[in-house]
Amino acid sequence: MAKKQSSITFPVIDIRGISKSIGDAAILKDISLSIQKGRIAGIIGKSGAGKTTLLRCLNSLDDPSSGKIHLFGEEVTALSGEKRQGIQKRIGTIFQQFNLLSRRTVLENIALPLEIRGLSSGEYIQRARDILDLVGLSHKENAYPRELSGGQCQRVAIARAIVADVSLLLCDEFTSALDPETTLEILELLSDLRQKLGLTIVLITHDMNVVREICDDVFVLDQGELVEAGTIDAILLRPQHETTKTLIGSLFQQDLPHRYQAGLKQEPFPSSHVLLKLIFADTVAREPLIASLVEKFHVPINIIAGHLDHIREIAFGRLIVSLPYEGKNLKNVQEFLLARQVLVELLGYVHA
Repeated sequence: MAKKQSSITFPVIDIRGISKSIGDAAILKDISLSIQKGRIAGIIGKSGAGKTTLLRCLNSLDDPSSGKIHLFGEEVTALSGEKRQGIQKRIGTIFQQFNLLSRRTVLENIALPLEIRGLSSGEYIQRARDILDLVGLSHKENAYPRELSGGQCQRVAIARAIVADVSLLLCDEFTSALDPETTLEILELLSDLRQKLGLTIVLITHDMNVVREICDDVFVLDQGELVEAGTIDAILLRPQHETTKTLIGSLFQQDLPHRYQAGLKQEPFPSSHVLLKLIFADTVAREPLIASLVEKFHVPINIIAGHLDHIREIAFGRLIVSLPYEGKNLKNVQEFLLARQVLVELLGYVHA
């Protein structure tokens, strides 16, 4: 009788309670997270949050002080020697600097990891050319790094990181030296490579526009702790932790006109109007939300500011509105909005 194959699948990354200390300083504190195959995950946090240290633990440049790291179903923190090296060969890393060798051509830079592994020149040159074509630089194979733009150098760095047929790609602040237009081109390239090669990608970044454009999942670090995790739309539209709210604030910044800022109070007063910030996504963004509120509650609503935007394929809108303050009616309005998956933030109270 043939042996029945197991249907169990493992996440590509499964971190269980890892901590990392250097001397008396705790860099990472009891972090647990999982990333499934084919996902693009962003690890975000302020400077010094522990993001790069976590990445270094994933690619075995550092070992955690405690806890376990499973990659591709294997506990790498329990492995050494050839077994650990076998896991590392399935991981590519892109660093903040391109780190290209100035005396090697584009093709030679890309082929270097395969050359080091002992492949024949015929094998590694052909593989390098295949990857060079994937990143759109076939016409630059004989060029040197000094002859390339920043975006082209980043494409070469990506090609070199994936040329050895890796399954997991780790990116450490890889767009920090690029202008916004080039950054978008590189993100489109990574999305394309994810689809064509089945890559799982982890991004360390401070750029929330990068997170918004490409990530499926987001993990927020603060002073070495994992303080929030979720899908991109949940994190950006319904953030829970103050660190997350601060990090994404620039994406959702909607300034009040000066006359409202000057008179804004945090407690209601006689004849005051309440200011609400509304954030709503997907189908709600195409519904007559304000008209529905006016019709249902018979209350005049004034739109102070508004904006339509997107998170990848998800459309969302932001409005700041004012309405006469009346406690019971305000509660009903908030409940009506929350029932329709509209995030409501009470900004304060102003004179009519």
